[in-house]
Amino acid sequence: MSSLFDSFFGFIFWGVAYFRMRKADGTVSLSGKQTNTEVSRYLLGALNIFIIIVGFFFLTVGSYASVEGIIDEFRVGSVGSVFTCASNGL
Repeated sequence: MSSLFDSFFGFIFWGVAYFRMRKADGTVSLSGKQTNTEVSRYLLGALNIFIIIVGFFFLTVGSYASVEGIIDEFRVGSVGSVFTCASNGL
C-alpha cells in the first residue's frame, strides 16, 4: 500500500513539480532561470528525471512485492478467506 502512495507523492510528484515550475517561469526545457549557470540547470533537470525514474521503480517493484506478500499469506494459511465473519483480533 505504501508503494502506491509514497512513490507518487514522495518522488514522482516532486520531480514533475520541478518541471511544472520551470514551465511557469517561462522555460519549457530543462533549464531554469537565467541566474543559474548552464551546468547547474542541466544537473537539476537530470536529478529530477532521476527522482521520477526512482519513483516509478518503487511503484512497480513495491506493488509487485505487496501483491506477492498477500498471495504468500493466503498460501501459508495465516489469513482466512477473503470474506469471513470470523474474528481477526489477536
